[in-house]
Amino acid sequence: MTFVSRRHRALAALFGNVSARPAPRRDAQNRSGRTVGLALASVGALLMAGCGGMPTTGSMRGINGPIVYTQLGQGAPTVVLQSGLGDARAPWAPVMQQLRERHAVFAYDRPGYGDSTGFTPVPRNPCGIATELHELLKSAGVKPPYLLVGHSIGGLYQYAYSRLYPDEVAGLVLVDATHPLHLRRMQVEVPVMASMLENMSKRVFSGMMQTEFNLQTECVDALLQKPRPDVPVRVLTRTVYSPVEQASGFEAMVHALEPNWLPLVGGREIEPVSGAGHYIQRDSPARVVQAIDAVADEIKIRAAARAGAAAAASAASAAASAQTTLATAPAPAASAAPTAGSGTGAAPRGASAVVAPPR
Repeated sequence: MTFVSRRHRALAALFGNVSARPAPRRDAQNRSGRTVGLALASVGALLMAGCGGMPTTGSMRGINGPIVYTQLGQGAPTVVLQSGLGDARAPWAPVMQQLRERHAVFAYDRPGYGDSTGFTPVPRNPCGIATELHELLKSAGVKPPYLLVGHSIGGLYQYAYSRLYPDEVAGLVLVDATHPLHLRRMQVEVPVMASMLENMSKRVFSGMMQTEFNLQTECVDALLQKPRPDVPVRVLTRTVYSPVEQASGFEAMVHALEPNWLPLVGGREIEPVSGAGHYIQRDSPARVVQAIDAVADEIKIRAAARAGAAAAASAASAAASAQTTLATAPAPAASAAPTAGSGTGAAPRGASAVVAPPR
């Protein structure tokens, strides 16, 4: 098994297979060469999906090198894309090309991936990576609030961002995101696969990839104590699983965890994407764009409602203030009635008034 195929299988076991096809059978000797060749070509294409069309438009200076990003389009809020384990910006290319026509979009390579050769002095757990993104957006001059979008473990990182910086989040879209309890539940409910994955990760993963994998459960419990932003949310999930994932209980475990995303992020429903594997943004980019557009529209509707409510409250306050002013104003002084025999209506000082007796 080549390095590419081992890495692909490890990623499939951790975050879901990217293809529904079973592995080629070794006993089919007459077709094995062609099948393996096609499989490896397919895997290579998947791992390198979207490598083109993602120009670097800026960078932040890191330790020993830059952390690079792509910033395209215009509008507010900015859509901020976060990739999965081992992925640079590339898998977002089909989505980004559609979004840039009507949104400002930001995507970057995390340290150790793609063109980001530098790193930052933060732990590679979900909270550390969320903090790193916060600083990168500030460095790039991208102003909050943001519409956060995350795929796979990148969804976990965006969830962490929403809890750490709730006032900077306008909306959230999760694309087959890794649940905070994913690895723990896998170790209990699918122990054979979890053990194989752990052993394989030591041989296949390297550098930042292995570090992120090892630290993915750190700090997630503490996030529950942080405030959850009240923002529009969409939770997209895949529907395509391999026979191995189905038979092992992995698919059942994932489905059991999916509804738990709703109380964590405030979503209304889970939205399965028909015919899509783990890389929904590749298998069904239009569906991901649709979810982002829906959240962006809801953000505008909520903002308009808040503005209307604020205007109504201001008008009501002004009216109440005017009523209070009228109620507390002093009444005008009353004038005295004139007295007979006096031009001014008042008797001279020191004189007694004389009243003529009736005739």
